[in-house]
Amino acid sequence: MGDQALTARAAVWAPPASATLGRLGRDIPLQAIVVPLLVLSMLPLPLVTIRSAGFGFGTLAAPLFLAIGLALARRRLATVEIPYLWLFVALMTVAAISVVNSWLFWDPNVGTSMERGSGHRWIGYQVTALYFLATPFLAFAAGAVYAQLERISSLYLGVLISVTATTVIGLWTWWHNPVNPIDVYLKGARPNINPDATLFLIALSSSVLVWQHRRWRLWLPALLLLLMGLTAAYLSYALNAWLGALGVITVLIWSRWRGKGLLAWAIGLGVAALAVQETIGTIVSQRLAGNDIDRIGLWHSALIVWSKSPIIGVGPGNLVGYMERFSVFSMTLVLQGYQQAHNIFLELLAELGVVGLALFLLFLGMVIWRLARRVPNRSTAAKHIQATGLAMLVGSALMAVVGSGIVPTIASAGWEGIPPVVVCWFFAGAALAMTLPRRATP
Repeated sequence: MGDQALTARAAVWAPPASATLGRLGRDIPLQAIVVPLLVLSMLPLPLVTIRSAGFGFGTLAAPLFLAIGLALARRRLATVEIPYLWLFVALMTVAAISVVNSWLFWDPNVGTSMERGSGHRWIGYQVTALYFLATPFLAFAAGAVYAQLERISSLYLGVLISVTATTVIGLWTWWHNPVNPIDVYLKGARPNINPDATLFLIALSSSVLVWQHRRWRLWLPALLLLLMGLTAAYLSYALNAWLGALGVITVLIWSRWRGKGLLAWAIGLGVAALAVQETIGTIVSQRLAGNDIDRIGLWHSALIVWSKSPIIGVGPGNLVGYMERFSVFSMTLVLQGYQQAHNIFLELLAELGVVGLALFLLFLGMVIWRLARRVPNRSTAAKHIQATGLAMLVGSALMAVVGSGIVPTIASAGWEGIPPVVVCWFFAGAALAMTLPRRATP
């Protein structure tokens, strides 16, 4: 079925102009619901805490947005396309089989209660992990439906405002407790700067500079926001933020100028590296001497867990329990945060096996391929949105290679990891809608 999108048709009520009716009889646009919730989900607002879990505005955002969008399509008698639905069904089927398999063939060396540590076999963990796994597709589908029904300029502006505010708050905390990034290990305190918000700010602002070449009034604010995002990435001293930012800018340059742009960008990076080679050498040597090198041990541990069930995995939500038994690190370190792999793809491999990881990578690869295609007769605004969605998705995937992102998992960020995943995939879905024959005007 490949590129062919599955179609959801509506055929019930007479079509009003908006999603729902307000109390005064006025229609409430879909964007008036979606954009504020997306903005609130990225802001560092207090969470609703239930036991050890914290729930924010983004917890149920993906299925809520998708349900509202489909309901609105039915009211308008519209036809909307949800790409790759078959692939989502296949992935969730494999995940469910993996859960059943974990109960039938649980490793006897791994504890099933909380006596050993914080990880244990519990159906609540596994159901939560299934929801986490479904979140990327639900957000992607919601974004695709939204962009076929509404203009998405307000979405772009809303996400830009939210990640800007989050980054400003992070920089404000650093201002009151300044730490030299190069001395962060010596001081033992890392600035509270959100790397996902930083990445999205860099993507949205640099995309304006790359694509809106005729609207010069936007250049100065976009340039200032880009400089703020790069500063935040530097001060955060987070490897995933640096790697993601590099990927974002590279993708955007390629989207506009292709090979010539990449050559110029590579030359520019080389010259910059030579100019600050001493600083770069200090950073690299310090990080290699610090606990960053422990990532290799964490990756090794995740591969050991994967070897226990290589085809179908040890089951969604079960990585923590297995890491407590098979990690190369001590139990003390595992309980302090070394239960994750610091690589989302290895976590998926361990929990879902080769089959589950292959299906997810197929989904990710097909979306990236679709966003990377040049669609003829599209406006500059549509190309701008398409390139931005591609950059955010690739940047998040690069962050996930050395940390969290792309998919929220229990072992990594848990419920707090949902908002950036929802924003990234929602924007990717909206961007992919720019490649469809039937789409909203940017």
